[in-house]
Amino acid sequence: MKKIMSFILLLAFLTASTWPIAAADDSSSKQAKVLILYHAEEQTQREEVPILDMLAGHFSSDITIQSIEEAAAEYVKGDYTHVIYFGLGKRQLTEEELFVVDQYDDVKKMFIGNYFEYFKEAPDLSIRDYRNIDSVSGDGKMFDLKEEKDMMLINGIEQMEVLFEGQAADGAYPLIFKNDNLYYVAANSITGRISDIVGESLFDFFDEEKSPPKKLIRLEDIHPRSDPVLVKQVGDYLAERNIPYAVTVVPVYTNPETGQSIHLSQAIELVEVLQEMQKNGASLIQHGYYHQYREDETGEGFEYWDVDHDRPIYQSNTDEVKLREDFASDEEYQDFVQNVGLPYEQTYIYDSIVNGVYEMTAEGLYPIAFEAPHYSMSQTGYKELSKYFTTYVGQIQISDRTYDGTFVPLYESTPAGLHGMKIIPETMGYIDPDNGKAVDEMIEKADYAAQFGDSYLAFFYHPYLGIEKFDEVMTKLEKYDQYEWVDLKEMDHKTEVDGMVVETAGGDIEVSRPMSVLVAQTTRDLWWVSIPLVIFVIIAVAAVAQKFRRRKTDSEFWEKQ
Repeated sequence: MKKIMSFILLLAFLTASTWPIAAADDSSSKQAKVLILYHAEEQTQREEVPILDMLAGHFSSDITIQSIEEAAAEYVKGDYTHVIYFGLGKRQLTEEELFVVDQYDDVKKMFIGNYFEYFKEAPDLSIRDYRNIDSVSGDGKMFDLKEEKDMMLINGIEQMEVLFEGQAADGAYPLIFKNDNLYYVAANSITGRISDIVGESLFDFFDEEKSPPKKLIRLEDIHPRSDPVLVKQVGDYLAERNIPYAVTVVPVYTNPETGQSIHLSQAIELVEVLQEMQKNGASLIQHGYYHQYREDETGEGFEYWDVDHDRPIYQSNTDEVKLREDFASDEEYQDFVQNVGLPYEQTYIYDSIVNGVYEMTAEGLYPIAFEAPHYSMSQTGYKELSKYFTTYVGQIQISDRTYDGTFVPLYESTPAGLHGMKIIPETMGYIDPDNGKAVDEMIEKADYAAQFGDSYLAFFYHPYLGIEKFDEVMTKLEKYDQYEWVDLKEMDHKTEVDGMVVETAGGDIEVSRPMSVLVAQTTRDLWWVSIPLVIFVIIAVAAVAQKFRRRKTDSEFWEKQ
């Protein structure tokens, strides 16, 4: 009975000490209010808009994005502090569309791409020619683009301040330049490394100071079949050097050949290693739930994208696949997507998040951020994910057209397209065991990223590769010892699923649980209580049964008399 009373008292104490935590004060939110207006005529052009959104998201969390056609139809002037026009289409703008931008004559403006010479702030500008460039210079540095990009040669900018120049075969030409509060980018596309140059110019545009680069390590794809010895080796290596790091956890491993699933609760040694790593400073990230959708092995397969058909998860992996050709018209297919596909996808994502968070927290493992397997997720998926996580780690899929296209800026960002989620970027890649030059290529990417303000030198590593390869990367990164390692727990993150809250505050992790989860998890953790309870119940039932039999025997005896 003493143990039963102890259990009741402990449950009462835990209940009292785990009330939901109040949301963190967001008084530090950026004050710039940004309007991005774009003109795009093709799907591939529209896919560049999220890139610009993520670049601007480092400087403001208040971003509105509209097509120039939508803005002209509404004809409403907002109270924006910064306006960016992104001209991707080749059609000349109408007077109404030009006026939408021209009416913002009292704010900072940036013009990128086609037809900016028609706005009233650029009456003397004109395009005289085009050049292919393979590098960009500025701020005393030279940036290799790794591929040729097209830029415009502009007349009428002799009195303007040039921030960056494009390097062509016949000389250098102004690429990004400004005149007081008006900025111009003479490129009609910001794909590839041009995006990093535009991002660097935004420090000037938003009048923000640059901070030194920072470093981040992520141990990847830790699932219930991961070798705890190899995982611990890397964790101990980092702990001995007092280096903070992140660990992405997949709660369930599924064998594609047998269909057998192994949950974290069955991987006792691994859980103990992860608990120790978390205690020693590791930040845990939920990396999906299964890390597979069809018959791929956990860690290899996609989870939030049907890669076989290159589309979002619209159906169960056991259902007969419904594609556009299975419908008589586009309208019928869109009806299927809206009424069957999207609701299924939302429920599918919700279930994976809830199950993942609950199974991790049941083992004392607390995810403070999320990463989609292979960085693949639809735009609807990001919107659903933002309901439960405030932080996403990795890269972002920029289109629902195909999974084969991700982007992340070199710095943190809170873009409009992620509905309030902050991105912590990965910029260096990982070690592919089939690539003998993988480490050198990672360091080359670090050298490149280190040239930019507020940048991350961030990579991920699979512990199954062993400690030697990891040590090789870490040794070569010593050239950047002057930069600090990022401890994600020092930032503000919040995970909230059905009343279960995991929140960081000043380097600590705080957890609160609803009563139903608290009782279930406490009972599971205090399994020893079940033994005396079962014994007590058996004795009580036996005593009642014995007493009942005695009464029945006595009654039968007197009836016979």
